[in-house]
Amino acid sequence: MQYLITAATEMELAAVHSRLKGAEGVTFATTGVGMMNAACAMSDLLAQGRYDVAVNVGIAGTFSPQLTLGQTVVVEREFVDNYGIENVEGAVKLFPGGEAVCPYVNDFPALLPYPKARGLTVNLLTENPARVTARRTLYNADVETMEGAAFFFACLRRRVKFLQLRSVSNVVGVRDKSQWKTAEALQSLAEAAQRLL
Repeated sequence: MQYLITAATEMELAAVHSRLKGAEGVTFATTGVGMMNAACAMSDLLAQGRYDVAVNVGIAGTFSPQLTLGQTVVVEREFVDNYGIENVEGAVKLFPGGEAVCPYVNDFPALLPYPKARGLTVNLLTENPARVTARRTLYNADVETMEGAAFFFACLRRRVKFLQLRSVSNVVGVRDKSQWKTAEALQSLAEAAQRLL
């Protein structure tokens, strides 16, 4: 098996690499933060190499009171924020294709005993309570990232099997990093990636 493991930042990738260094058939790469960086990087990476599975890893914020800080989830469905039509009253209708669905997540049920989650990819992280509530209501997402949908889209386009592992570091809207559980989330993420391989 040839694996491509990507993360937005060196910090996220380093946590996983520390557990998997020396593993055969694994290529590690950072994509940069955000949808545009992730889409460009994934397009280049998938064009340059042949991979059986691409895995995106990282930390994420959560909308869900059912998820705890430090917990790892498998994101099986992604939405893109602000991708649709908004009418004069402010109601949003999603474009067909605004939701990217991962058809491969069930290939690994025994190896990945983690909750399945719905992801929302955003360009703008916000502390604005009204915007956070609107996103939660419209998308019913469990976790928020800045790269997930771009990763899904690139893999679907290239017909490469893929998984997205995210560990919850914070509650969406809370930008006070003293309240985040980044270290715990990174440890959980590394353990999940090791378990996958």
